[in-house]
Amino acid sequence: MICRSTIRRFDGDEGESLHTAIFPCGAAGLRFVGLVTLDKGDGHYVGADRAPDLVLAWIPRERISDEASSPEEVDAALAQPDQIPLLLTAGRPVFYVSDAGAAFPSVGIKGAPMILVARLSRIIQGTHGQLTFGWEDERCR
Repeated sequence: MICRSTIRRFDGDEGESLHTAIFPCGAAGLRFVGLVTLDKGDGHYVGADRAPDLVLAWIPRERISDEASSPEEVDAALAQPDQIPLLLTAGRPVFYVSDAGAAFPSVGIKGAPMILVARLSRIIQGTHGQLTFGWEDERCR
């Protein structure tokens, strides 16, 4: 059961990348990740050649200060060997990845929950879209 979602929007006219962190407070697991990338001119999905690249990973809590972390902080955290890669995509303007019935558990290390970070790069001017994350909470089980 999905109890809540987290949405991160991006706009290619505002920058060519999106770096964000998601603190899964109270979440038992990640149920799905969705991405949609649209052409701002006609509202249609962009082609694969205009789709952004996405990296998702679990990062130790001490490496990320807050959900509005700087691109430099997110990139530095992703470069560390203690991150756990979750998803890498390129050339897919629209996709949906589900857990197929069993939530990907929120990861902890040394008793502290890890933070989910996302880096969208190669966002093209004239496009916009959003990342959506579906979470299962302990209280929803």
